[in-house]
Amino acid sequence: MLRIIWRFRAKPSKLDEFRRIYSWKGRWAKLFGRSHEYQGTILLQDISDPAVFVVIDRWASEDSFTRFRLQFGPDYEQLDEQCNDLTDEETLVGLFRDEVV
Repeated sequence: MLRIIWRFRAKPSKLDEFRRIYSWKGRWAKLFGRSHEYQGTILLQDISDPAVFVVIDRWASEDSFTRFRLQFGPDYEQLDEQCNDLTDEETLVGLFRDEVV
C-alpha cells in the first residue's frame, strides 16, 4: 500500500472549512473515491498547535495515485486551486510504503 503524507498549516479563520474539506468524508475524499484503488484518508490535528494538520491518503499500490492523476487530473487541479486560500503552508512530507518484511 501507498501512503501519501501532507502537512498543512491552515489559516486560523478557515479551520472548520479545512477540516470539512480534508476529512475522510470531505471533498478530497469524494474526489479520490472515484478510483477503486483509493483506500481512505486520515486527518490529524496537532494538539499543541490546532492550525497544523497532517493528512494521510491511502492507496492500494505505488501506482494507484499516478493512475488516478492521469484519469482525474483536471478535477484534482481545480480542487487544489480552490483550496489554496485555506492554508498558509502546504508541505508534501513524502510517499511511504507499508512495512515491508
